[in-house]
Amino acid sequence: MVRSAISNFYENFEKYFCAFIMAAMVLCLGAQVFFRFVLDAALTWSEELSRFAFVWVIYLGASMAAMERVHLRVTVPQLLLPSQYRHFATMFADFIWLIFNLFFAYQGILQIKHMFTFTFISPAMQWNTAFVYAIIPLGFFLMSFRIVQGYWRDYKKGGIKTMGVDLFSSERSIEEETEK
Repeated sequence: MVRSAISNFYENFEKYFCAFIMAAMVLCLGAQVFFRFVLDAALTWSEELSRFAFVWVIYLGASMAAMERVHLRVTVPQLLLPSQYRHFATMFADFIWLIFNLFFAYQGILQIKHMFTFTFISPAMQWNTAFVYAIIPLGFFLMSFRIVQGYWRDYKKGGIKTMGVDLFSSERSIEEETEK
């Protein structure tokens, strides 16, 4: 029971966190609208908190998309290949994506270190922005983890031949289409 709950949270971490942040963002913006137009007074912190929350939702949503394998892809090169070779092209593209993510995670860590050295405090909430922008390396690490996790699951299902195959399960090659 407890293991199932932990597993469910682990599998849906991004979904839960994004839903929570989106709800907080909507409440903050709704409160801002109410205060501004009904009470004729403005909240100083709600817009800034909503902006920070939006940044976090973007990076966590990208990680969620990587987990569900629904990121935008240019699939024409893979579709030009025979179906038995498509998964290798997909694996190569995902490997490049993984390297890209790890590079930006590293750059994000350097940025955070710089932001702790040269502190910038947000004007309305008085937060150190290093904590706000910590989502950049965290988001890229989470995307990398979810990419590797997807391939690990594919490998456990049926070895290297099943890795990346489900990405093209409903598509046919251009050769198959032109033969019709």
